[in-house]
Amino acid sequence: MHPWLFRDVRYNACMELRHLRYFRAVVDTLNFSRAAEKLRVAQPALSRQIRDLEDELGVRLFDRNRVRVQLTDAGRTLAAHAAKILAQVDIALQSVRDTRDKVGGRLMICNDWRLSFKLVPESIAKFHALRPGVEIEIVDLPSDQHLAALRAGRAHICFLRRDAVPTQAIFESMIVLKSEIRLVVNSQHSLAGRRSSAKLAEFRDATFIQPADDYGTGYAKWVSQLCRLAGFTPIFVPHKSASVGGLYAAVGANLGVAVLPEYLCDSQYPQVRHVASDCQPLEMHAVWLRDETSQLLREYLEIVRTCSAGIGVRDREKRSALQT
Repeated sequence: MHPWLFRDVRYNACMELRHLRYFRAVVDTLNFSRAAEKLRVAQPALSRQIRDLEDELGVRLFDRNRVRVQLTDAGRTLAAHAAKILAQVDIALQSVRDTRDKVGGRLMICNDWRLSFKLVPESIAKFHALRPGVEIEIVDLPSDQHLAALRAGRAHICFLRRDAVPTQAIFESMIVLKSEIRLVVNSQHSLAGRRSSAKLAEFRDATFIQPADDYGTGYAKWVSQLCRLAGFTPIFVPHKSASVGGLYAAVGANLGVAVLPEYLCDSQYPQVRHVASDCQPLEMHAVWLRDETSQLLREYLEIVRTCSAGIGVRDREKRSALQT
């Protein structure tokens, strides 16, 4: 085994943050006496720590004599990295203190495109108003990876369809949304005036609009699942839109039809009609680890409960508006 391998092993085992803090103090002052005074340690103890660090690295970090202290090239290299490392450590420690004092922390949420327009933004806004110092991270992953993110600690909560909710005892869940499914058609469509529910199978020859943006792929998979249950494979035409409004514009231009949960439907488009369908209602659940102890998660769950109840009320009001 080469000697430098021994040195790397010893470095990994023995080097501590205090070595970097002592080194940084000397870098800032270029004077061992002043650095020791700043650190409130005896100068011999400081000198010994610096020598230990140099021994670990196998290089001299300072050229020093009775007149001056000067960084070597190796010392300058370490100084640049030490500044970054110590800054990150200080940020981490402050974040921990903020979490302890309930003024900071981090909440990680796996989102779902079906909730992007209402529940998640509304709940995040209310949570941010309650805990403005908390960093909120939207974890952007395909829905089939959400449970793995929970297990790995990369997310506190995710949102899944009812059929994807896990049955293992390590998870806990609650329903946050249940919405009827509407077929969105042009006002000149043969089924536009249908008062009773239409069968999705009646649209087997139709062209479906697929938003050509980040949520378009997830939307297409969802529509494809509904159509497969109805016995056919849908034909999609991509539409360059990043909003439900753009999807409505495409249907209004008679470029195709669309499928939407009722709570996302908008009755303000005169060229568009909403037809009730025979599709099973969309049911979404919040899922989290049962033994998760995060106080931030508990507070967020309470807000999600309130917001989901509000969406349910608005959904019933919208159903009345769409039927008039």
